[in-house]
Amino acid sequence: MSTASFAPTIRGARAFRGLSVPSTLTALLLAASVACLGIDSRPATAQSQDTIRAAGTALGPGDSAKARRLLRAELGPKSSRWRRLHDSEGQGQAAKTFQQVARRAYPTGVRADSMLAFFWSAGTSHSDPAVRAEFLFGGLQVAASAGRDEARGQFYRRLTSEHEDSEYAEQARRLFTPGSPIEAGKPIPELTLPKLSDPTATFSEDDFEETTVLIDFWGTWCPPCVRAMPHLHDAYRQHGGEDFTILSVALRDSREAVSEFRANKWEMPWNHAFVPKGSDLQKELRGRFDIRGLPLAILVGPGGKILHVSRGVGSGEETAQAIREAVAGEGNP
Repeated sequence: MSTASFAPTIRGARAFRGLSVPSTLTALLLAASVACLGIDSRPATAQSQDTIRAAGTALGPGDSAKARRLLRAELGPKSSRWRRLHDSEGQGQAAKTFQQVARRAYPTGVRADSMLAFFWSAGTSHSDPAVRAEFLFGGLQVAASAGRDEARGQFYRRLTSEHEDSEYAEQARRLFTPGSPIEAGKPIPELTLPKLSDPTATFSEDDFEETTVLIDFWGTWCPPCVRAMPHLHDAYRQHGGEDFTILSVALRDSREAVSEFRANKWEMPWNHAFVPKGSDLQKELRGRFDIRGLPLAILVGPGGKILHVSRGVGSGEETAQAIREAVAGEGNP
């Protein structure tokens, strides 16, 4: 696929693998605007785990038509409002706002490709380099999560070459270097982990072969891991049971710290493994699971196929969304 195939045209949008977007939907996306920002240019914010509020308008899971109407106005890939949002709300908010509304606007089967087309258009045509870098990184995240390897490579190369000194390029090199063994669509590596409650007993991938499991590498010392806790608890409260569970794997920690954390901060009422700090197992896992930083959340379906991978800051919300889509039968995240 050439770089030109990502151009903001219907033909370019259809070039993504597996895309079957009706021409009207594709045209809507590529003329896209996010009226959800409104006059005050505030980002979409969470009202509940199922509803977001954008510019005073509540969007629930069934409000696709309303969300598409919000995407029809004046905020296209080249709009100066993206820069104003970036300046007023901070890095990542423009891309996050688009993703939140797009999740409501587009059906699961075409959502990833529709979002990728918009991210590429904004990431290559906006006048401000900071905005372009933000949207290229957003597209890289979606491409990696959706298993769009060719698109992932395009976003990665464009971001790291044209914005090589940006924070987004640095994050991309740390989190999304092509060729990872931990990607959507690949089988989960062999897993043998000591249990937190009994170091003589272990978990293996066979323990979860009939269910969907989130393998969450974390630490009590890791602020992004702690910030992900509300999202993981909400997902487990909704879906935990025979069809879904969580295996949290504590790294660079102590058993006492994990026990105190669970007793005084978050209960984490699911499965727990513990890897001794500085052990050979820790070094082995770092390579086998491509652990470049924490948190690392790997959603695995029945049979051992990786469905979704979330890394780093902000991964909690992304992981919870992937869990809802996988367990609720909305299709692969």
